[in-house]
Amino acid sequence: MANEVVAVQKMINGDKTREYFEKVLKHNAASFLSGLSTLVSMNPDLAKTNFGDLTSTAMRAAALDLSVLPDLGEAYVIPYGKRKKVNGEWVTTDVKPQFQLGYRGIIKLVQNTGLIAHIGGSVVYEGHHAKYNSLFDELKIGNEDYDPELDSEATKVGYIAYYTDVKTGERVVKYWSMQRILKHATEFSESFKGLDYKDKWGNTPKTPWYSNFDAMAIKTVMKDLLKFAPKKSKIAEALAADDREEMKTVDVTPHEERSSEVIEAPSEDVSEAKEIQKVDDVPNPFADNTSETKDEQSLFNEIGDLQ
Repeated sequence: MANEVVAVQKMINGDKTREYFEKVLKHNAASFLSGLSTLVSMNPDLAKTNFGDLTSTAMRAAALDLSVLPDLGEAYVIPYGKRKKVNGEWVTTDVKPQFQLGYRGIIKLVQNTGLIAHIGGSVVYEGHHAKYNSLFDELKIGNEDYDPELDSEATKVGYIAYYTDVKTGERVVKYWSMQRILKHATEFSESFKGLDYKDKWGNTPKTPWYSNFDAMAIKTVMKDLLKFAPKKSKIAEALAADDREEMKTVDVTPHEERSSEVIEAPSEDVSEAKEIQKVDDVPNPFADNTSETKDEQSLFNEIGDLQ
């Protein structure tokens, strides 16, 4: 695994890759490549993906001027793959990178349009004494001063998202109960199988709905809020694409084996696994990639529109 990470990072920092992205991203190339290299070191499974797929997926964030560093919560590049036994060992194969928006990324996109003055989201606790009228989609908070940090028995009951209209100053609020969030996650995310789900070995899936449930819940409500809010077409397209991506996410953790017992098989035994590129011979990741030329050109045209 360490060798795979080193090889991919050398490709990211290689002259051919740098020259390519300097043409596409201009002065933003250095920060994009630095962030991508950091991301691979933080999530080594990304080193198992096809390098062209990895850079193209990360470019979707760059096209929207979002960072892929997980701590910022703007956008995520997440590895998903298949688990199979090779010579009696569990290995991850066919790993592909997937792009997902973070709710902070949505906030950044919307605020940059100038159409909305302020946008945000939050957890709603029982102590807020919230009353929701589903008929007129109205929410009243009985105790806005409630502080869950001071309550050892704070209980989450739902999530809100809100924005302030730049023209009227009106604050528009959308509320989803915890029950509605759980129903949505179960129905529309392949990776979510219940709030307390664990496999038979006690492992929790390594997907956003489990690693950061609150952020995913707020993002879900925020996307519902923005359906009828003023926004630009590129943001609408990004939100629609995020919905499609979420519905096809698949966890890479096998239910049949403990993660601590997963052993990487030698590359020569795994015909479907990605072979490590020789660090002394780093190819241009986009050379002769005719099958994806059309999609990449469309993406790069979009980047040009945003600059």
